[in-house]
Amino acid sequence: MSPGFSVVAIIAAYNEADIIGHVVGDLITQGVRVYFLDDGSTDQTVATVEKYLGRGVLAIERRAAPDARDAASGFEWERILLRKTQIAREIDADWFIHHDADEFRESPWPGVPLLDAIRRVDALGFNAIDFAGLDFFPVRDNLRAGDDVRDALTSYAEPAAYDRLQIRCWKKTDELDLASSGGHEARFAGRNVFPLRFLMRHYPIRGQVHGERKVFRERRGRFNDTERARGWHVQYDDVREGDSFLRDAATLTPYDPDAVRLQLALRHRGVEALEKSLKDAETAVETQGRELERYREQLARTLADLSARGAKIAALEGLVEARTVDLAARDAEIAGLRDALQQRLDEIERWRAAVGDQTQRIDALHNSLSWRWTAPARAAYRLLRGR
Repeated sequence: MSPGFSVVAIIAAYNEADIIGHVVGDLITQGVRVYFLDDGSTDQTVATVEKYLGRGVLAIERRAAPDARDAASGFEWERILLRKTQIAREIDADWFIHHDADEFRESPWPGVPLLDAIRRVDALGFNAIDFAGLDFFPVRDNLRAGDDVRDALTSYAEPAAYDRLQIRCWKKTDELDLASSGGHEARFAGRNVFPLRFLMRHYPIRGQVHGERKVFRERRGRFNDTERARGWHVQYDDVREGDSFLRDAATLTPYDPDAVRLQLALRHRGVEALEKSLKDAETAVETQGRELERYREQLARTLADLSARGAKIAALEGLVEARTVDLAARDAEIAGLRDALQQRLDEIERWRAAVGDQTQRIDALHNSLSWRWTAPARAAYRLLRGR
């Protein structure tokens, strides 16, 4: 590779002969070299790319079918991503682009090719670039062989939510990870993404015949079940046999490059991050407002409950007061009974004292008279018994 600042796009493709020549040629025109991986194409994809060998295409690597099977029998996206990761570590280049075969990538600055734009980003100290994707669709089935799809398909839609993250251009690093995100972003330590997104024009379906062939014969049957279980390859799940691949023009936006680039400038990552933080703050305020309202309702219920309990407490206090008065009256009655009982006890004690006094008198009388009075009788009784 020639000395100086260099960028390499790593492209993998399967049966993209109708578009791959324009994609590769556009990259080379913008100063970007291409490393091409063919995933077992059965059309003229490889032959088309071979025309650029030595003129911007560094190499063409053809997939060897695993277990001696036909390469058309399966699409192993993780294997492709791991191979791209390995290539990016091995090739001597400053920056890399994880590139698809049906897309065109552009600078956000009019007239500035990708190579120069990426060089600017590098000079500013950033090491990764995000892309704003636009999905272009046919409204008429008028694309002919050899046509530049960018001239034929001129209206677009915003990509699906799962496909909006496109951090797929990065400065060379050995810590690269493409596979864990399914290829949506280049992950590595210390990543510093340039705030202004570059542009990515995507042309997944180019006409009715192309859509039917791609979806029903070249994609669905090749998707890997394990990768599908991860949530990958879901973009054609809602498409059914007989569906039209032509879009209603009213549902698409006509492409205006100046308007799109202005939107990129106004909606760069920093602005979106700020908007997201504001939205998150608004959401937090709304959530706290709902929480506060719920607390107010709970407080109102608590106050009502306390009020009801207060009335019950007041009634209980009245009952307690009445019981207290009743108990006081009973205490007074008991005190009176105690006084009467004490009087009876005192009276009994007086009776006991009187009886004791009488007993003493009788005993004294007995001691003083009885023995003298009965002495003759006792003597006569003894005399009679002796006889």
